[in-house]
Amino acid sequence: MPFTIAFFGDIVGTPGRTAFIHASRLVRERDNAALVIVNAENARNGSGLNPDSYRELRAPMKGATTPAADAVTLGDHVYKDTRIIAALEDSAQPIARPANISVLSPGKRITILPATDERPPIAILTVLGRLYLPMPANDPFEAIDRELAALRDSMPDALAIIEIHAEATAEKQAIAWHCVQKWGGTVVAVFGSHTHCPTADARLLDNKVAAITDLGMCGGLRSIIGRSIEPVVKAMTTQHPFTFDVSDQEITAQGVLIEIDPVSRAAISIRQVQIPL
Repeated sequence: MPFTIAFFGDIVGTPGRTAFIHASRLVRERDNAALVIVNAENARNGSGLNPDSYRELRAPMKGATTPAADAVTLGDHVYKDTRIIAALEDSAQPIARPANISVLSPGKRITILPATDERPPIAILTVLGRLYLPMPANDPFEAIDRELAALRDSMPDALAIIEIHAEATAEKQAIAWHCVQKWGGTVVAVFGSHTHCPTADARLLDNKVAAITDLGMCGGLRSIIGRSIEPVVKAMTTQHPFTFDVSDQEITAQGVLIEIDPVSRAAISIRQVQIPL
């Protein structure tokens, strides 16, 4: 029987965490989401993730037994708060670093959520783009191939979701098509993140892989990518440094809902969601 997974875009600060937790409860109740996943690399006041924020996302929601986030992903701000490394290195914690940074970097490269009676194991893999990002990264295509080949050998029944945390739309789309052509039957979704602006291209590639160039964000929409408008505009117009406070206006969670058929091992639908607080 098909099952539903929700994946939300980058959490930005406290407003983003609040928006995401509200949205997680809603999609579980309204849309029967079996799993909810989120990128939290900006959850610590707009940059990085700290242990307290991670625990908040993973704690059972009020009146429920499920956490807000079944798994958490990161991006180029992965080590902005180094206290999160303990969770990254803990095999029991469903959080991993990007797979295509240095092999010497601390932390797991992949998260695997165990199978249940309703679904197979779900692997979640994040790679960084190489165009315009400040954090140097290795070849994302090679990293995906390496990790998925190992996954097929060790857990052939697993399905995989790939997150490409990148600036360039072409790079994100190229990775999506690479996964369709080489990893169909294992990869069921490829989602872009990082720009905090949702794109209008949610679709099924070759009727089997759900894809979108960017999920958007969880945070204040009356903002400039989650930051208060005035200091950003002043910095851009005067070229003087300002503190970019996190916006708390028009708090919203953005992401997608995908439906997966475990028999055909393919995505069968994708729908964007925008959930105000």
